[in-house]
Amino acid sequence: MGSEVCKNDVKLQITYHFINKQQGAYMKALVLKSRKSLKVMDVPMPTLSTGQVLVKVRQCGICGSDIRYFHGENPWAKQTLQMDIPNPPNIILGHEFVGEVVDAHDLKDKELIGKRVAVQTWSACGRCDSCRSGNENFCKETKHLGHGQGWGKMDFYPGGMAEFCPVFSQHVYELPENVTDEQATFLDPLTAALHAADVAKPEILNRVVVLGAGPIGIMIAQLSRVYGASEVFITDIADDNLSVAGKLGIDHVLNVADSEQTITDLVKKQTKGLGVDRVFNTVGSQDSIVESLALLKNTGLVVLMATKKKEISFPALLLSGERTIKTSTNAMYRDFPRAIELLASGLVKVDPMITHRFNLSDGVKAFETAINKAKNQAIKIVLDCEL
Repeated sequence: MGSEVCKNDVKLQITYHFINKQQGAYMKALVLKSRKSLKVMDVPMPTLSTGQVLVKVRQCGICGSDIRYFHGENPWAKQTLQMDIPNPPNIILGHEFVGEVVDAHDLKDKELIGKRVAVQTWSACGRCDSCRSGNENFCKETKHLGHGQGWGKMDFYPGGMAEFCPVFSQHVYELPENVTDEQATFLDPLTAALHAADVAKPEILNRVVVLGAGPIGIMIAQLSRVYGASEVFITDIADDNLSVAGKLGIDHVLNVADSEQTITDLVKKQTKGLGVDRVFNTVGSQDSIVESLALLKNTGLVVLMATKKKEISFPALLLSGERTIKTSTNAMYRDFPRAIELLASGLVKVDPMITHRFNLSDGVKAFETAINKAKNQAIKIVLDCEL
């Protein structure tokens, strides 16, 4: 008992000194000032509110949605609200990060200080109909780190591409020792992949096609194996992505830009004309949606992962039989700890997807690399935020 009290006193002392140190201080952050205007700059240290802890960020991944925010889109609003909402100025981007808790607002959270944690970066309101019916992924009042959503008016909207970030204490998870910092930056997209897999519910011996071999597509392909799929196909237009997918054990990889064979041809050949049970579409284009339906068995199901503003159309006959179209939105609270277990167990592997590493001070260059990912052969870019 005495040693525990002593340990807690040390933590409180650390907190006291840290608070004194941060008063009036500034930190480095990668700020999206406005559309296509990105800058590494000094911003005020965060002030904690009730229910928050402060994380000293170690690593933060760059997500495809970060690039869309850079170009002026608001993908969260499109997917969740079915609306095109403008972004506020001065968003500190980043929602795929890991770090160490260095301060806590509430006494009950002081025990988290010193812990290496991954962060679920969104928190639903808990009061709306969606939250109370167990569909927190549809909550319109969600506060989202790195997205500028749900905070009201702020000088700088918090995110993980910074030296420090205020986070929700109820949504931090201590990491197992065998999950590295870099691996933990994949937890947010892994939850999106996991939720999509839950929507599709692939069964044992199913055949699965994944259109798009970005990080989420590659993780969905691996999850399909976890669910018991007997054969998995994946397509892309980038050989580097497909090479990684092949190394991770995906059965059939196809570059749809270079090959004379279409994915429909390959599936018909491998399934003797039957088609597949599940298709995950991470592309969202008109042609890819038509193709997704054409790939299905009469009882197959396609999950659309990407939301576009444009209207789409397809022949009604593609819905013959008992084919189903579903969409997947965000993730559930329960998905984050499940994602940690998937990484810790090795059932989902992510290291081969990391192609570039930059320091936070080179954040603009990192985004330039991500924006031109085909030219730079980039799959996943990770920022080191420890300056």
